[in-house]
Amino acid sequence: MRKTDEMKKEINAKRAELERLQREEQMDAAIKTMNELNKMMDEYSIQKSLEDSDFTNFIGESKFNVESETTDKAILRNRAFNKLVFKEGRGLTEAERDAYFNISGSPGQPAQVESISSKGGYLVPEEQMKTLYEFKEQYVQLKNEVTVVQVTAPSGKWPTLPPQKLEFQSFAEMTPIAESDITFAQASYSIEDKGLIIPVSNQLIEDADIQIIDVIGNQLAISAVKGENKDILDPLEDMVDSSDVTVMASNTAKSLTTAITKDLNGIFYDSAKIYTNQSGMDWLSNLLDGNNRPLLQPDIAQPDAFRFRGKPIIMLPDDTLPNTKSGGNDYAPFFVGNMKAYMTFFERKGLELALSRELFFARYGTALRAVVRYGTKVIDDRAMIALKVKV
Repeated sequence: MRKTDEMKKEINAKRAELERLQREEQMDAAIKTMNELNKMMDEYSIQKSLEDSDFTNFIGESKFNVESETTDKAILRNRAFNKLVFKEGRGLTEAERDAYFNISGSPGQPAQVESISSKGGYLVPEEQMKTLYEFKEQYVQLKNEVTVVQVTAPSGKWPTLPPQKLEFQSFAEMTPIAESDITFAQASYSIEDKGLIIPVSNQLIEDADIQIIDVIGNQLAISAVKGENKDILDPLEDMVDSSDVTVMASNTAKSLTTAITKDLNGIFYDSAKIYTNQSGMDWLSNLLDGNNRPLLQPDIAQPDAFRFRGKPIIMLPDDTLPNTKSGGNDYAPFFVGNMKAYMTFFERKGLELALSRELFFARYGTALRAVVRYGTKVIDDRAMIALKVKV
């Protein structure tokens, strides 16, 4: 085992300790632990540089050759994708075809075994998908907060484990342990097609080596994140609109504290997060404790983030998670709990692109149709609770 492997374990343990101290609001100890963690990270970087340098001496020219071959295949895959989408496959060389199609004759990255869409779309190569993921990282993605499952069928059932009452039991030597029953359940899911039309210039797509995601990636990212966030938030917003939702007093966060420590099922306490919008964050930011200090605490590990009672806060734009109206007043929504336990995001991997030259013919443009496929399902409704406050 390399020394850096052992150092990684120590760093992960120290990071877990820092998380625990922040949850318990032991800020002095957390600051000390963070300084220790930073020192460990510096030592790790130095050791890794030494090990990488030693490793390079052994592999000689082979590393360059492997990277060169990988790069060449990526370029060929991109050219093949552009010719298939923009030129209906005209001029596709054998090398480009081999790079884009896997051994089973399916399009996309190697080992991708999904057939060409019956609607005429082609899967975007993995290299361009990485660019799209980078664009998406600029925005708050609730998809990162829920459980994501890759599926291949448009609908089906997924095994789940409902709450159990299993306990370890005392037993004497040479005597059997009492058996307990485990109850399994199944969650039905359904995948929906989500489409988007984007106009692009005809002159732009004549370049066989263009990375089309570089051009339209930001628009795709914004649209994808907005759509995913909306579908994830829909059942939560229904909770806010219900008649029995807790309405917090405007001058105190006691109800929010109670929601975390008492109302939320105890099994979700340690992993709980708080979700709100800009209006809710503004309200919470202006609350003070008995010593006239802000109730919000800066997250030591992330200087631009905050915690309340040790729980991370995820803030969404007001246009993504809008305020609700009641009696002429605006109310900011709050959600507390574990989103990964609450919801599963079922996804058919891949982004398909197809084009039409007829739609924007008069503008000398081409219409690109982007299609993604996914579905959402609430798995454990005990994992999240909703509140709101007048703002």
